[in-house]
Amino acid sequence: MAPKRKFTVAFKLEVLKYATENSGEQTARHFNIDARQVRAWKKQKNALVDAAKLISPRRARIQGGGRRPVSEEMEATLSCWIQERRKRYLRVSRRMIQVKATELFPEMSDCQGENFNASRGWLERFLKRNNFSLRKHTTMAQSDARHSISKIVNFITYVNHKIAEKKMKDSDVIAMDETACWFDMPGQTTVDTVGVKSVTLKMTGHEKCHVTVALAAKGDGTKLKPYIVFKGGIREVKAVAAECNDVVLATSKNGWMDDSLTTDWLAKVVGRRLFGSERLLVWDSYRCHISQATKTEMKTGYRMQMAVVPGGCTKYVQPADVSWNAGFKAHLKQSYDAWLAEEGNKTFTKGGNMRAADKRTIVSWVRAAWASLDVNLIKRSFKVCGITVAANGSEDEIVHCLKAGQPCAAGREMLQQARGTEAAVAMEEEEDEGETFVNENLIDDGSDDEVEEYENVEE
Repeated sequence: MAPKRKFTVAFKLEVLKYATENSGEQTARHFNIDARQVRAWKKQKNALVDAAKLISPRRARIQGGGRRPVSEEMEATLSCWIQERRKRYLRVSRRMIQVKATELFPEMSDCQGENFNASRGWLERFLKRNNFSLRKHTTMAQSDARHSISKIVNFITYVNHKIAEKKMKDSDVIAMDETACWFDMPGQTTVDTVGVKSVTLKMTGHEKCHVTVALAAKGDGTKLKPYIVFKGGIREVKAVAAECNDVVLATSKNGWMDDSLTTDWLAKVVGRRLFGSERLLVWDSYRCHISQATKTEMKTGYRMQMAVVPGGCTKYVQPADVSWNAGFKAHLKQSYDAWLAEEGNKTFTKGGNMRAADKRTIVSWVRAAWASLDVNLIKRSFKVCGITVAANGSEDEIVHCLKAGQPCAAGREMLQQARGTEAAVAMEEEEDEGETFVNENLIDDGSDDEVEEYENVEE
């Protein structure tokens, strides 16, 4: 049996245009269609023209065409139920819709037939008719960036003020971020023969095994040593650490950073500074960054202040999230793919399953990926995130999230207003200090009689 053909509104109108100058039989032969279709489309000409203008010429049916729903009342009630749950941010699954429809059907007054099966086919048609689709949830920051604008402006002005106040150089500003790197990084696509119906990908079983890599760099582009946290394997980690001078290795029970490892990172990667200017450390609000133990540690000779990126704003003003991580992880993926393609460098279990890459190999991947990042990219990332831009606002156009067309573009004007307010307050403070200085000189430099006369006037 030949497959059923589907004709768009645009095609039907083309057929009718041809039919105005030719007979129905000639038109049918020209377009290889049945003559009965030409006669039916002639009767629907006005509706087809309206459908092309109001809906879409690529649509196959005119408005109202197709099979009627088993119950329009049920579909309207079901649509309201879905919208009401989504207004309260509650989850609605496809299975929930099928169950709810089965419950509602017996109560409806316009049911067509006694039996109703909320099948997958019915569900797909219902979703399409009512403009619903299966969506992946997003965070609040992703759905509406307006909530982050004031936080971003306050963060930029605070950081710029601290740098200007303490006369810090770009080399005194440090940004740090932890990122998870997986032992196995299989992709979702593969090359296979055209026409193959089943495309199966075999995994190694280590997709959930990961290490944490803490990356840090200075505003002048200087890269600090990557800090790699493995899950367990203390002896092996110590053996690998003895061979590496440009990487710091550590272990934890779950492979994530904690208070003690943050203290260790400060000591081994950042280091104390007993002399020289103060420094500024920029990182996110991860719990071990803002814990009391970390704050106490930073007071033990680091000469360093902390600037915490507000929640929901890391993808806008944290250099690692904005500029570093994409290239870093892409290089890791390339190293992993090259390792998979090589022969003789892997081990297998007794059951024939391939083991994940060993720790020494992973360390070499991290080292190479970190070295691959351009110094100028890192240096510019501090400008792009508004951290090392000039406090007078002359470089605000560099801040990426505040550029025209970006989600937080409205923050550009707000930032300029904040800088103007800050400058006005600073000017007032300077004037008050100047008046105090003059008054003190008047009193101290005058004679005793002048002092008595000044006091009498006040009385």
